[in-house]
Amino acid sequence: MVESSSPFMTDLPEGGQLTISEVVLAEIAFTEAMRTPGIVMGREGILSGVLRRRRPRGVTVEASGGEVAFRIAVGVREGVSIPEAAAELRERVATAVTTKTGYRVRAVNVRVDHVLLDTDS
Repeated sequence: MVESSSPFMTDLPEGGQLTISEVVLAEIAFTEAMRTPGIVMGREGILSGVLRRRRPRGVTVEASGGEVAFRIAVGVREGVSIPEAAAELRERVATAVTTKTGYRVRAVNVRVDHVLLDTDS
């Protein structure tokens, strides 16, 4: 695949272009975060979840030079090893994005901003 001038657009060898929106990349990262044991994403009500369809909360996507980088803000469940959970999240996001889009993942930066206590669940 040959990269075009747009960070999310790829010129296809058989002709034409494929554009994968930033929102789709963020959705992939968000989904993997939700699937990672010990990781929790921000709490939202049903209405705010419906209204936020434009981009998953807590995920920022940056693209340059044919590579994609993510910043993901998460919480962890009480008792979870934060370094191990963050490492698994980084691996899951990088693998999923590369497998589903073909993009190279430059970085997955994880910020842990809260701990979910057993009494919170």
